[in-house]
Amino acid sequence: MASVPEVAIAELSLEELGNIPAIVSSKSSSQLFETPAGSFVFDQEDIINLPVDSIPEMLRYAPGVHIIRPSNGIWGVGMRGINSRFFNRVQFTVDEQNVYSSIFAGLFGNQHDLLMDDIASVEVAYGPGGGTWDNNAVNGRVNVLMKTAFETEGSLIRTSVGTESKSAAARIGWAVNDTTSARVFVKGSRRDPSETRFDYSNRWDTARTGIRIDTRPTSKDLISLSGEAFYSYLGYAYNLANFDTGDLTFAAEAEMLRGVSAQAKWTRNSANGNAFSVRSWMTYSDMNAPYAAFGIGTTGIEGRGRIRLNEAHVLNFNLGGAYDQEHTRTTPTSDWTNRFLHNFSSYSGFQDEWTVIPEKLNISWGFDARYEDKSKITTYSPNARLIHHLGDSDRLWLSYSQAERTTPVSLVVIDSLRSGKSIEPPLSIPTPSGTFELDRNLTNAQSIRELDTESLDAFEIGYRHSFDAKKGSIGINGFLYQYDDIFARIGVSAAPRLFVDQPYLDVQGSYENLLEGDAYGFEATFNWNFNDRAEVSASYSRLSDSFDPLLSSNDPFVANSIQFSIDEFEHSTPDNMATFNLSTDFAEDWNLNTGLRYTDSYNFPKGIQPSIFQLDARLSWKIDDILKLSLVGRNLLDSKTQEARLKDFFGHWTEMKREVYLEATAQF
Repeated sequence: MASVPEVAIAELSLEELGNIPAIVSSKSSSQLFETPAGSFVFDQEDIINLPVDSIPEMLRYAPGVHIIRPSNGIWGVGMRGINSRFFNRVQFTVDEQNVYSSIFAGLFGNQHDLLMDDIASVEVAYGPGGGTWDNNAVNGRVNVLMKTAFETEGSLIRTSVGTESKSAAARIGWAVNDTTSARVFVKGSRRDPSETRFDYSNRWDTARTGIRIDTRPTSKDLISLSGEAFYSYLGYAYNLANFDTGDLTFAAEAEMLRGVSAQAKWTRNSANGNAFSVRSWMTYSDMNAPYAAFGIGTTGIEGRGRIRLNEAHVLNFNLGGAYDQEHTRTTPTSDWTNRFLHNFSSYSGFQDEWTVIPEKLNISWGFDARYEDKSKITTYSPNARLIHHLGDSDRLWLSYSQAERTTPVSLVVIDSLRSGKSIEPPLSIPTPSGTFELDRNLTNAQSIRELDTESLDAFEIGYRHSFDAKKGSIGINGFLYQYDDIFARIGVSAAPRLFVDQPYLDVQGSYENLLEGDAYGFEATFNWNFNDRAEVSASYSRLSDSFDPLLSSNDPFVANSIQFSIDEFEHSTPDNMATFNLSTDFAEDWNLNTGLRYTDSYNFPKGIQPSIFQLDARLSWKIDDILKLSLVGRNLLDSKTQEARLKDFFGHWTEMKREVYLEATAQF
C-alpha cells in the first residue's frame, strides 16, 4: 500500500505514467487529469495478498476511511466523516465510470462485487473533486482500475469454501490477433446470514458476468470495449407502518438488484506528451426493495485531453454530459410524486500545471463547472495546489478545493416515505376518555421544496519523506473541511393518534438544507521494506467534527429533531482509527499477510458502537505455476463483531461472525 499525495504529473512522461499500476489523484487511468488531493493506492500486490474478498473490506485498510457492515451485502462508507450506506458523499467509479446516476445519487454495496483477479489497482482520493469527478465526489472518491485484456490472457478458475460463504469464478482470456485481446468471466457467491436482533435471514446471493475487448490499431491508440451484467438477492427486514390502524408489523422480504453496463473508450498517447481520450457509456439497474423500487438508466459521453505547451507548462481539460432517467414504483413504505424522473447534466473543467522552479516548486490551479437540467442550477468549483520539493526525498504540498453537491432528483419527489419504531419507554397520554399508552411512533416524510446545493470547501496540507534505497516512506496529511447547506431530515410535527386500533404518535417530516459544520483531522502513514521478503505498513487517522443548525424553532419537537440530525452527523464515524499490516514471504512459495484494524467506540442517536479491534490473516501457498491455495481468517480475535446500524436506518444491528475460508486459484 502506498500513500502518494505529492506526485506531480508534470514530472513524468506518459510512458512512465503508463507503468504506474494505479491512477494518482487523477480522473483517468492514462493520467490525463490531476487534481489537488491526497491519495492512497492499493496496488496489485495488496489485492493479491490482503486478507479480504471485496473492495469495501479492502478499504478498511485505507487511512481515514470508515467502513461499516450492518448486514450482508450492505456496507457504509465514510471518508473523513459522514458515513452512509449509500456512499452518497463518496464517489465510486470503475475505470472512471460512475456506478450510480445523479437521480438516486447513491450506491448499493452489492453493485461492486467485482472479480478481484481482474483489478489492477484501487485508489482512494481524498477531498472534493467538483465537476472533475462528477456527482457525489464531495468527501472523496474511490476509483477501481481494471486490467486490460492484454494482461489477462489465459484461463483462471477460483473457488472458495468457508464457514460463512462460498464462491466460484472463472475467466478466459485470449489473443484475438497481434493487436487485439479479449476476456470473459463469470462469478457467483453465497453468504450465509449474519446474526441480528430480528428473526429473519439476510442471506446474500450474487452473480456477475462480463466481457472486455482491447485493441491497439496503432502504437499510439488503445480502444477498449467492456460490458457486465449482475444480479443480487439480499434478505432484508423492515417495520411496515399502517397509518390507518396504527399497526407496526415486522416484515422480512428481499432487496433485489440487477443491472447491466457497457463502456467504450478510445485513448491516444503521443510521444510529445500530449494525450486525449473519449469514452461513452450506458448503464441500467433495477432495484426492488420494500423501501424503494425503481429502474435507473444512464448514458453519457466524455472527452479529456492533456497538452504539453512546453517543458514547464501542461494544460488538462475535460468536457462531458450524461442523461439519467428513472421509473419509480410504489412499495409498502414509499410513494413518489412522479413515476418518471429524468435529468441531463453537463460538466467541464481545466487544470493548469506549472513548473515554477525545476525540481523545486510546482503549482496547479483549475476550475470545474457543472449544470443540471432538473434544477436549472450551475455550480462552479475552483481548486489550487502547491508542491514544494524540499529535497530529493521530501515533498510538502498545500491545496484548496471545493465541491457543490446538487440535490438528488429522487430526494425532491418524495410523496410518502413511511417507517415506524417502538417507543421506549411508552408515552402515557391522559384524556377525558382515560389514559392512552403510546408504545410506537409512525413516521412519514415528504418533499416540500427544491433544496439548495450542498457545498464543501477543503483545505489540505501534506508532507512525505521517502527513505533511501526505496526502503519505505512516511507521510502525514492534514485537512479542514467546511460544510454548508447539508441535506438532512427534519421533523415537522408530532401528534397523538388515539382513536385507532393501535394508538400511536404520528410524526411528519421532510428534507431541508439543515446543517453547516466543520471537520478537521489528519492521516499518518508509514511503510517499510525490511528486505525482499518482508514489508510492514501502518496508518493512523484522527477526526473531529461539529455541526450547527441552519434552522431554529421554538417548537420542542422540531428543535429535538434538529438536534437528532446534528447527532447523526457528528457521531456517524469514530474519532480514531488505525491499521497495521505485515506481509512476509517466509518461504519461497509461502506468504503470510496479517492485518490489525482498530476503530474506537462512538455514541450515535440509536445506540453505542463498541470499539473494534480485529485481526485478519491470509496464508498463501503457491504449489506450482498453476495452482495456489490460500487460507483466510477474518475477525479472528472475537467470535462475533458487532457493527452498528447506519444513520439512514436502512439496515439493522448485526454481528459479523468470525470466519475462515479456503480459496483455491488455478491459472493456466
